[in-house]
Amino acid sequence: MIGKGKSDTKVATLPEVLKILEQRKKEGETGYEQQLMDEYAKKFSKIDEGDAKKMMKELTDLGLGEKTSAKVIEIMPSDIVMLKQVLIIEKKSIEEETVGKAMEVVNKYRGK
Repeated sequence: MIGKGKSDTKVATLPEVLKILEQRKKEGETGYEQQLMDEYAKKFSKIDEGDAKKMMKELTDLGLGEKTSAKVIEIMPSDIVMLKQVLIIEKKSIEEETVGKAMEVVNKYRGK
């Protein structure tokens, strides 16, 4: 809301967004923007919510930020070059070893 000050915000993965939107649909009518987001989340969510939470923990344990980890989960990069492009969000240098471990995490959850 405009002029209400900053509210507490949390980074949510796409599967979590999908769950939130499904709960809101049960509670009542959703707005146009929520309907668009619901369609987007259904189309592009590549893993389930439980795996997304586990993957988020593993990626943040590697030292990636929550926003970057959520974007990695959303995109599920297919190779290391694509992963590096996503990791640019961090705006800091990430060691090659960390990039490799992050790719291992992505590949682990892609196969499920």
